[in-house]
Amino acid sequence: MTDKQMTVKSNGSQENIAHAAPLRRLTPAVDIYETGEELVLLADLPGVAEQDLQLEVSHGVLTLEAAPSNAGAEQQYNFYRQFRLSERIDAGAGEAALKDGVLTLRLPKVEEAKPKKIAVKTLH
Repeated sequence: MTDKQMTVKSNGSQENIAHAAPLRRLTPAVDIYETGEELVLLADLPGVAEQDLQLEVSHGVLTLEAAPSNAGAEQQYNFYRQFRLSERIDAGAGEAALKDGVLTLRLPKVEEAKPKKIAVKTLH
């Protein structure tokens, strides 16, 4: 291949890159609440299917990533959000469900963090 052919090939690939749509990262709206037993996270992920969603916990950080497969070529975007989890959360036992564009993630608390009742005895 000559230098001239290499230049033409490299110019052609640059044109393709220049016309590619930019990828945007969106931060999904999230509601988080805590019960005595678990931490519950609700995330709005419109257009996301189960196979498009990735949840990962590493070093105490929950990462939520989703890439809607039905987004058009001109509307390329990903959802991305991270949360630091308390050591009181058992992330390995978490359960996630995606329905109608809403992710429900339930993360149970470790046994030591759950509230305990103390019995009261009456002394006579």
